[in-house]
Amino acid sequence: MAGSACRTRILFVTGRLAARPLEAVISALAGGDSGISASALCLPISVAALMTPEWALRQIIRMRREDCPALSERPDRIVMPGRVAGSLRDMEEALGAPVTRGPDDLWDIPEWLGIGACDTGEAGGGDGSFRIIAEITEAWRMTPDAIVSAALCFRESGADVIDLGGNPETGVPEVAEKLAALKGLGFLVSVDTFHRETILRAVSSGADMILSVNSSNMDLLGHAAKRCRFVVVPDYEGDESGYIASLEVNAREAARMGADVIADPILCPPMLGFVQSLCRYYEYRSLHPDAPMMMGAGNVTELLEADSAGVNALLASCVQELGIEYVLTTEVARWARGTVRELLAARMIMKAAGERRMPPKKISQALRELKGPPPRYREEQLREMQSGITDLNWRVFVTEDAICAFNRDRFLCGRDITAIYAGMNLTDPGHSFYAGRELQKAAIALRLGRNYVQDDDLLWGVMP
Repeated sequence: MAGSACRTRILFVTGRLAARPLEAVISALAGGDSGISASALCLPISVAALMTPEWALRQIIRMRREDCPALSERPDRIVMPGRVAGSLRDMEEALGAPVTRGPDDLWDIPEWLGIGACDTGEAGGGDGSFRIIAEITEAWRMTPDAIVSAALCFRESGADVIDLGGNPETGVPEVAEKLAALKGLGFLVSVDTFHRETILRAVSSGADMILSVNSSNMDLLGHAAKRCRFVVVPDYEGDESGYIASLEVNAREAARMGADVIADPILCPPMLGFVQSLCRYYEYRSLHPDAPMMMGAGNVTELLEADSAGVNALLASCVQELGIEYVLTTEVARWARGTVRELLAARMIMKAAGERRMPPKKISQALRELKGPPPRYREEQLREMQSGITDLNWRVFVTEDAICAFNRDRFLCGRDITAIYAGMNLTDPGHSFYAGRELQKAAIALRLGRNYVQDDDLLWGVMP
């Protein structure tokens, strides 16, 4: 009892149709170390979203006078259904407790409460997480204005550093002007090139990082070593056993010349040395536990024709385990679009998993872009829900096996939306259009085995 006394008491207000599912969610919250004690208060209305704060307040005051068991203890917090419209201020003043809206979908309550959800703050360097470098691959032939536009999009997606991609022959023309445009907006900027003149101009113009240096251009550090950070790479192209040795020689020489070194053992594409290259990262980390490192994830996401979310999640777990400081990525291939957002989500997930010493599971659904959360209702639950309906409005749900549409008089169930639509006997054009749209969304959800909520867009993780 001592443990329960210090729990936060939350009262969830609902209606008759949602009462049973809400009780199931609350039951799942019971126990554990969440620090929350939750209970439900069912008001005399079928659809919870249709209540108003004024009406709900009157009902709660009446039920309190009638000694309703759910109101026997004063809650620390009252949660109204997410879709209830109107000001909640009068409720707070009258009931003497904070009143907020919950999530639109009651099944999202655990994550909304922060139980099992990862921190969505901006993790970055200095807190044990990696920084995301987003490369504008065509920067060498883009105008400063176009580069700024692309950089702003990457920043919004979660990039920590903007990388200006160079051409092997010409480097990054007008690199000083392009750097000035980005630095003026507060960007951290790296320049990706071996082009000697570009490197010198970039360093003198305030670049924060140069990619890359090896024995072929190491002499440039005599002019620029202490002005920014340099990513050092191997130059050995023979026996695999000499790869790390080459990187170590280059890193030592760059450090001797005064450079702030970031080592990159080079990640190879799948089927072209990918596993061996991962071993190089592990070997280098074992030899140099505290050395800053970078991984070029784009070598995998761009050259593996598969949706990038899962690929980025796996790479992020490798990066987090190895303590790699920077991840360089690109968004050129269509299957790699959104990679920065995915890495941002993966970074938060892996950080939370590491802190909790658990697998990266049941932390966030942000990277389940296609195979999202499953349907949450069974047909028998929906039939029970129908028994409490008194109107002719149609409700549409998806179970694991079928689409269910029902109102007071009819319950239609199946996988053929044409047959379900015909069974609804709709004559009004507006209602017909609405039903067709919702049934098509439900059909997509059914095929993908994911959840569907009437009137809401289908959710696609971090995809926009």
